[in-house]
Amino acid sequence: MKSYRSTDSFHMVGQAWQIKIMLQQWQKQWGPNITVEELLKKMK
Repeated sequence: MKSYRSTDSFHMVGQAWQIKIMLQQWQKQWGPNITVEELLKKMK
């Protein structure tokens, strides 16, 4: 799986199961109620 990030976008390239695992890891790290938008703001 690959991920690309720029100042205004984020792209994950891979199979669905890989992206699902990545999102689950983010939930464990940042909490289950965080949105992708909020997560990207925190990662800047």
